[in-house]
Amino acid sequence: MLKKLINSAHISFKIAPLDPLLIKSGQATVGGTDMSFMRTYKFGEKEFPFIPGSSIKGMLRAYAEKICRTLGDNKVPVCLPYIDSKKNDLTPDEKAQAACGLRVKEKDKEGNKSRTIISAKMYNISCPVCRLFGSHKYIGRLATSDAYLTKESEGQHRLEIRDGIAIDRLTGGTAGGAKYDFEVLTKGDFETSVDIRNFERWQLGLIGLVFRDMEDGLIRIGFGKSRGLGKIKAEIKNFKIISYNMPLRKLSGIVAHCTEQEKQSYGFFTETNGGEDTPWPECEKKGLRHEYTITELWKNLLEPAVNDLVQFVRTDKWPQKIDEFVAEVN
Repeated sequence: MLKKLINSAHISFKIAPLDPLLIKSGQATVGGTDMSFMRTYKFGEKEFPFIPGSSIKGMLRAYAEKICRTLGDNKVPVCLPYIDSKKNDLTPDEKAQAACGLRVKEKDKEGNKSRTIISAKMYNISCPVCRLFGSHKYIGRLATSDAYLTKESEGQHRLEIRDGIAIDRLTGGTAGGAKYDFEVLTKGDFETSVDIRNFERWQLGLIGLVFRDMEDGLIRIGFGKSRGLGKIKAEIKNFKIISYNMPLRKLSGIVAHCTEQEKQSYGFFTETNGGEDTPWPECEKKGLRHEYTITELWKNLLEPAVNDLVQFVRTDKWPQKIDEFVAEVN
């Protein structure tokens, strides 16, 4: 249901490094550091460091997977995007976690050509995280923007060159010939945004839990996360819920605006009770858009969405649904 606009959420936030930060550029340098920070010319002729949207999305997805696994109790609640079920050396546990998109390789009976699977079916059989972030076969509902320096940090940021050395695990000393250097950012704030289109309410609960921990400085990003690098702190600057062509009286997702057939086709989760007694902000109407700013209230308003998330992860039949689909295709 991405072909029409039903609802959306916009979250703009600031990222401040608590530890030195390195987002590797991947480009070779002549006479420079072995690992340099990503740069862009966005502000003019001079290069400035930035964080690609793909790095931010990867960070959000990885942490969302951890949250779902924490809620999954004894069952596997989400896939691992890098595991291909076609590999022969996988254990049964690894095969159960195979990537949703890689598992779905439907073939035509004639010509053995790849065939596009309708989005409703792909969404229905995907794990909770792939439903939100996408997979090899599904675009997903969350989009991220590149993070650029704030205006206050444009001329105040600081990059440093640090030395690194590999450790010989047998002797505990340095490994010969394994010295390198890398460039880290030690001062400078970034600003960026996340947009979620046509969301289910539990998906806001999941991303809300991620942002709670980002605000508390519990998430790392970039290179060297286990070596003292990459710890960041987020600050929500603007959080908006937008409903198209229909006003809201409480926080609700796409299931409140779709038909019963669409609900069954996509496998939307039925929202739990809650949120009716929580004060809902006033609407700012802009054409077909009904916008609600919840920047100061988002933690309280998202509590019903968190309850939805807990129930959905514990009751969802993934990977059974995708197992049955793959078996039918084969």
